[in-house]
Amino acid sequence: MKYLFSFFLLFSLPAQAGVLVELGGTYLSDSLATSSTKTSSKYFYNLGVLFSFNKTVWGGWNFGGISHSDSDAVTTTFASQDTGPYLKWQFGKNEIFSLSGAYNLLSRATYSSGSTTENWEGTSIWLQFGVSPEVREGLNVGASLNYYLANYTKKTVSSVESSASNSKTWIFPMLTLTKRW
Repeated sequence: MKYLFSFFLLFSLPAQAGVLVELGGTYLSDSLATSSTKTSSKYFYNLGVLFSFNKTVWGGWNFGGISHSDSDAVTTTFASQDTGPYLKWQFGKNEIFSLSGAYNLLSRATYSSGSTTENWEGTSIWLQFGVSPEVREGLNVGASLNYYLANYTKKTVSSVESSASNSKTWIFPMLTLTKRW
């Protein structure tokens, strides 16, 4: 019910409000070859749909995902899908800079190490400082520095649910594409 209330609260703005759609993503890969090979791959993506509160402040909803995989003698993977309210403030000459934040009310993750797989559930935050110049009217392309923090309070292993105290943090760069109407 709280998700439905948040959705209607954020999307009950006047019909003449501006709309902003943001797509972002990053992919990092690493390989170290010694007597044993170690590999790592990480990605993050987001899709935000926002509505204008005024010329520089936007609010809406965020959908995001993160995945990390590290392999050496044992493969460890982490993948999460998150969703929640999203705020964005643009500032500077031509609103080239932005500060954004999402409080993801729902963060569902899968953690696997060796043969053990766990499902986690909790909340997450995602903070972003971006630089995004306009390349065409209403179209911005840029880059951002991001901080992601998830806290998981529920864990399920082999259909057995228990409380948990797991977390994930990551600081990373990202490319962004923004379209305004």
